Amino acid sequence: MMAPTPLQMILGLSFLSPQERVWCELFLAFCLGTAALVLREQRRVVRALSLVLCTSGLLFDAAAQLQFVFWKQWGRWASASGLLLVCWGVIKMLLDGIDTAAHRRRAHFSTIGKDLVMLLLFTVVAMIVMVEDVNVDPIPLLASSAVIGVVLGFALQESLGNVFSGLTLTLQAGKPFAPGDWVRTGNFVGRVQGISWRSTALITIANERLEIPNSLIAKEVVVNYSNGAVADEIAIGLSYDAPPNYVREVITETLRGVPSVLQSPSPNIYTWDYADYAIRYRIRYWMADYAEAERVHDMVSTALWYALRRKSIEIPYPVRTLRNDREAGINAGAEEFEREMMTELRQVDFLRDLRDEELQLLLPGVNLLKFGIGETVVREGDAGNSLYIIRSGEVEVVARANGSHEVHIRSLRRPAFFGEMALMTGEPRNATIRARTDAELLELNREGFIELFKSHPETAARMGEIIALRMSERRESLAAANNLRDNSRSHAGWLLAKISAVFNLSPLQ
Repeated sequence: MMAPTPLQMILGLSFLSPQERVWCELFLAFCLGTAALVLREQRRVVRALSLVLCTSGLLFDAAAQLQFVFWKQWGRWASASGLLLVCWGVIKMLLDGIDTAAHRRRAHFSTIGKDLVMLLLFTVVAMIVMVEDVNVDPIPLLASSAVIGVVLGFALQESLGNVFSGLTLTLQAGKPFAPGDWVRTGNFVGRVQGISWRSTALITIANERLEIPNSLIAKEVVVNYSNGAVADEIAIGLSYDAPPNYVREVITETLRGVPSVLQSPSPNIYTWDYADYAIRYRIRYWMADYAEAERVHDMVSTALWYALRRKSIEIPYPVRTLRNDREAGINAGAEEFEREMMTELRQVDFLRDLRDEELQLLLPGVNLLKFGIGETVVREGDAGNSLYIIRSGEVEVVARANGSHEVHIRSLRRPAFFGEMALMTGEPRNATIRARTDAELLELNREGFIELFKSHPETAARMGEIIALRMSERRESLAAANNLRDNSRSHAGWLLAKISAVFNLSPLQ
């Protein structure tokens, strides 16, 4: 009776007859081979390869048991080969499982590290099998391998340089980068996809795959952009007429409204150079993810253009220009501009019945402002002393429900207006307004209404009654639908008292 092979003993088949042991191995090989085909169809090639190795080992061992070899004395070698193949497949499967678990925990088990562990374990298993199963002394074999290694080392110096550089990058303390990090090495910038024995794979922002030899990376300075907040800079030249401290305030407030710009660390604005036609500023800000660098750069640049335009801070051209500060009246002329603005003001219901001479008192306090998509016009809870009329574009009204998440209330288009309660009563803004598209707004400052009420006190009472009626109609629907705090107190008596106090008027009736 033929004795069981070492693999059959490990599988617990020693109590069966030789034929039964072979059939069990063939059945296991069939099951594992079928599973390998299924995994291959699912493109899980790594695990499929582990099963193929185990299947091959079982077939080798079954062949040795049946003596399906050319010479009987080679049966022991076939059995040893089968055991080694199965051990190789099992080791690979275990390491793949550890790698998968590491990825789920957002850790990383490097390819080189995994290969080294596999090589070490397989070498130990191979030496045990050679000594115990085949009765071969491994020492002469190791000596021969050393000689061959020296010869190959001279022939493959460059390739071995890549291998040892890869080992250094993977195993050194304080690794310079890991898969998933954004790095710069030499002239290349990209996200690390993996580190192999020969090269490191980077995926650029343009989704191009770069294979950079490890020896080249080892000689370059490596900048890792994934170790916390990442800084970026924008240089801009602004008019000499704008005081630097005021410019810093405007830029800081603008950056506060860009969602992807971190407020800690806080942005830095430096007055950098006095050029021929502009004062040059350097703006440094931080973001959380380098992958968003180009998008954030675009958002910051766009927001700065709109903010500087609203504040009448010019970005000078390197040419001589003659410009009218009132951009809306550049082509139309002062009279046509005045008529156009008065038409816009009459879109507001409580200004509609004012006479022309009364409306003209408001014109000095009118500003034409442009906002880009996503920019905040007013913020909930902030103090406000102006009213806005939508001239073009669309804005959205949002408010915080119970002080937590934002709730969308409505969208506003021309000829809608907002901000009248903060203007007339001095109360904080009760909602946040953001531009949903590029929007052009008319801003009416409180100073114009002060002049109007001084010259025509009766208009304050008239306007107060219209606003009170308007707020009363909206009060219940807004509070119920959006769970907002009811700060309007829109009855006429309270509103007139607030207007009197804010504008320093005699008590209104």
